[in-house]
Formats: sequence, C-alpha cells, structure tokens
Amino acid sequence: MKIINDAYKKIQNNEPLTITMGNFDGVHIGHQRLIERVLTYNDTKHGLLTFDPHPSEVLRRQNFATLSQKEDKLTIFKKFKLDYVFIVKFDEDFSKLTIKEFIDFLKSINVKRLVIGRDARFAYRGQGTIEDLKKYFIVDVPSDFLYNQTRVSTTYIKDFLRQGQLDEARKLLHRHFEIKGQVVYGNQIGKRLGFPTANIDYGNYFLPKNGVYYVNILIDDLFYPGIANVGYNPTLNYSQTKKLEIFILDFNGNIYHKDVKVIFMHYLREEKKFSNREELINQIKHDEEDVRALLK
Repeated sequence: MKIINDAYKKIQNNEPLTITMGNFDGVHIGHQRLIERVLTYNDTKHGLLTFDPHPSEVLRRQNFATLSQKEDKLTIFKKFKLDYVFIVKFDEDFSKLTIKEFIDFLKSINVKRLVIGRDARFAYRGQGTIEDLKKYFIVDVPSDFLYNQTRVSTTYIKDFLRQGQLDEARKLLHRHFEIKGQVVYGNQIGKRLGFPTANIDYGNYFLPKNGVYYVNILIDDLFYPGIANVGYNPTLNYSQTKKLEIFILDFNGNIYHKDVKVIFMHYLREEKKFSNREELINQIKHDEEDVRALLK
C-alpha cells in the first residue's frame, strides 16, 4: 500500500483509480464496506482518499474529538491491501475549492470511479453532490449499512460511547474502542491512596461516558489488565477538564512519557463523589475485585 500524504496540489498519480473518499473517522463497518466494494473492481488500481486534519478542526477553528487518529486509520487501511491511500492536507486553501476545482483535482490523480455513501458532499461548504460527480466519473453508491434500523455512522458510534455501551460500539467498529496517548505527570493522589494511577494525554480522542472501566493497556508490546477512570475526579482534586487515568493491576514499572494504548473492555460504574477518602479507597478495592473477577 502506497501512502501519499501531501497538499492536494502536490499529489500525483498516473494509474487509473477506483477510490472511496471521506474522513473515515473510526473506520467503522460502514466505511469498511465501502473499501471492500472498491476492491471488487479489477479494471483499475484501488485507492482511498481521506483528509488530515479532520475538516471540522479547520472549519470550526477548534479541536474536534475523533474516534481515531491518522496512524490508527492507516493501520486499519493496510489490512485491506489497497494500492493507494491519499491523505490530503486539509487546510483553508483546500476547503475553498469550488466543485469544478475539486473535480479537476480528482481528474488530475486519474480517478475513474468513486464508491461513496449517499450523503457524500465535497468542495466549498459541501456544495458538491453525487450528481455532480456522475457527470465526470463512474459512481457506485452502495446501500446504507444499517444496525437496529439506523444507518451506521461515526456519530451513531459516539452516541453509544456516550452511554457507556461498549459492546454496541465494538460491533460497529469491528474492534474494541481504544485510545492512544502519552503518560504525563499527575498530582500523585492515586499513589497516596495506595492505587498509583497514570494520567494519559489523550489529545483529540473522543472520550466515552464518564465512569470507571475495565481496560487492557498495551505498554511496550505487552498487555496488562487495569482500571480506567474517565471524568473530573469529583472526590479529591476536582478537575476542570475531563481526564483519563489508568491503574494497572500488578504493575510497578515507571511509564512516565511512554506511549500507551488503552483498550476499553467493560463499563463498570458511573463516576461518583464520595464523602471521604476511605469511601473512595473501598470503592476502588471493589472495582479491582470486579476486574479480577472478569479476568477469571
């Protein structure tokens, strides 16, 4: 799989292409169906066109929480054995392309066929439609992929995660929801309670429902079971911003500044404000017992 990551004016390709295009946040089963459809065409090379950063970051001029980062998506794309993945730098210049300019760009990289969802939009303010594309390319619009009579989408998956429904999200992602981040220094309160926690800088990742989770943590290619807390630490040292903290079972290594992957396995309970430290410590002990029971 050849990865071409550049500004749109610098991207070149001479081989005829069948592509799908979009943000592919989460690369969920609806996205995967489009990619699989691309691979059914044998008269061209197979490609995918996506954007980085997420267009909402540029258009709204603020951080936008996503289910996956660029490297996450590339890892999944590689499994499909596409010939090309084009990652267009989404900037203000690209966002202002007219319908004609966007179509000229697709022509310039030798696109012959597009496989896209029925709601696909492109060009300035999403003014371009499927009907515009059909004037210049072969366009294949597969039927929507439905789950519980609802079209599968990144928004739909985020709704499940907001409710702590990890199993539903997993079905639509075809994998457990996960977050990658770097371990950063915290306030050491967990350590003083007897449960040393690691604070994760989760960047622009979308966080699931506030609460406590059984998680698996990948550190240096090894998996460890643990407990994650998503929320604001309401009992001790309340945080103005939402935090992701992990407690790794049977682990005492130094992981500051390490990159880790947190894989959300099971929602245990809601985040709660306790009356005192002792109540909090007792609850954490119960959480640990619950996780160990799930591991049996």
